[in-house]
Amino acid sequence: MSPLLLIKNSNFDKSLDDFLKKTKKELEAFFKIKIAEPNIFLLDSRKELDLIWGQKTESWVVGGTKFGLIYILDPKAYIKESSHTDKNDFWRTLKHEYCHIFYKTLTGGYTPLWLHEGLALYLAGQKKKCRQPLDVFSYFYKPGPELYGVGYYWVEFLIKKFGKDKMLSLINGLKEEKQLTEKSFSKLFFSVYGFKYNKNHFAKAIN
Repeated sequence: MSPLLLIKNSNFDKSLDDFLKKTKKELEAFFKIKIAEPNIFLLDSRKELDLIWGQKTESWVVGGTKFGLIYILDPKAYIKESSHTDKNDFWRTLKHEYCHIFYKTLTGGYTPLWLHEGLALYLAGQKKKCRQPLDVFSYFYKPGPELYGVGYYWVEFLIKKFGKDKMLSLINGLKEEKQLTEKSFSKLFFSVYGFKYNKNHFAKAIN
């Protein structure tokens, strides 16, 4: 296997091809758009991952998207080269990164970061624990230790309480913003969900 193997041009395991087709169909149904299949590269080592990201990556990092491409550690290296212990995490990670491609296509960006990551976690079935739900306001632009937990928490909450259509309305509204700010997002959020994007109203929503 070459260091960067483009899946779509390989004779890779049929199960991977079937998974990608199923995932594409599921995400197209959720986002209600069709996109071209992204190029996906399998990496043999963390060294290759670090090279692509231009920095030393944490042991839990196993993939990501860049320039519309998906990079992920090869299943054979996934456990060996990371802190992950469940080989099935490979499939969930791949779906997670595929979701990011859809989000970027629809919105043109990655903000709010909690929504961007939370939605990918939710759709990929990567449930995360959340210790402080109201920390969500710390993760509009920047990542941090609670990003994934609060992101998953609020995406799950909003979808379960208000449905997928409102979530999609929120996401579609983001593409109308030429330069998204927390202020413009707050207005959009209120127009979709009917309660304000602040700690007081978020606290009331979950209590």
